[in-house]
Amino acid sequence: MPFHCRKPILASLALLSASFMLIADQTPELPEGYSLQYEQIFQSKKSIEGFMITDRSAWNLLKKDGNTVLALEGKSDYEPPHRSPYNIALIKGLTFGDFVMDVDILQSGVKGTPIAQFMRENPDPTKAGGYAHRDHCFFFGFEDPSHYMYIHIAKTGDNNAHNVFVVNESPRTPITDFRTVGVDWGVEVWRKIRIVRNTAKGTVALYFDDMLTPIMIADDVPFEQGFIGFGSFDDIGWVDNIKIWAPESKKDNRTFFE
Repeated sequence: MPFHCRKPILASLALLSASFMLIADQTPELPEGYSLQYEQIFQSKKSIEGFMITDRSAWNLLKKDGNTVLALEGKSDYEPPHRSPYNIALIKGLTFGDFVMDVDILQSGVKGTPIAQFMRENPDPTKAGGYAHRDHCFFFGFEDPSHYMYIHIAKTGDNNAHNVFVVNESPRTPITDFRTVGVDWGVEVWRKIRIVRNTAKGTVALYFDDMLTPIMIADDVPFEQGFIGFGSFDDIGWVDNIKIWAPESKKDNRTFFE
């Protein structure tokens, strides 16, 4: 698999494999002391109220083929304090340090245009604006809108895409140690995502469909405790079946974006 790497990756991979193990059905075999701290399958009409959202009008509960998902459907009317994603939905009331999270993601379009329509309108999408950075973002260690990390998963990586980023009172800065060149989101395809955070080792890793090999790793990750969330820099997408295991979660009733 092609990749970009700032330092030798074997040590990082070994570090992460020591953090947790996997069994054949790709369910995580959790480190000692971990338990399920949060689960959301969006079957309640009120489930969207469990999120802090940069612009509520951009997000909805969408029923598709009998299943309800959290859907980001357009760009949020939100200006972050520093250059960083516009579309954010954070889980309310809980913060996490160490965690393992599984979530299903369908990246549904480019700049607000549904992906099937976008592909029809652009026979060669590689020449169309926004396609290379077609993305979904995962937020963690979110202390406030000026202090957090996020993982940006995109079709094609560069300094502004397909990286682990830190926002620390300044525009987002990549801190990735290993990454693939990008991902194939497909057209209306659900993808299984797993994120593993180990604060003692300062690592975070993201897995994309293949739960045995991470597509992205960062070491020396700051902000040990914070909110977890989902979103996009400026695209659209669906979220479902969130599970977070951790040794603990902490109650935190702060709210943002209001």
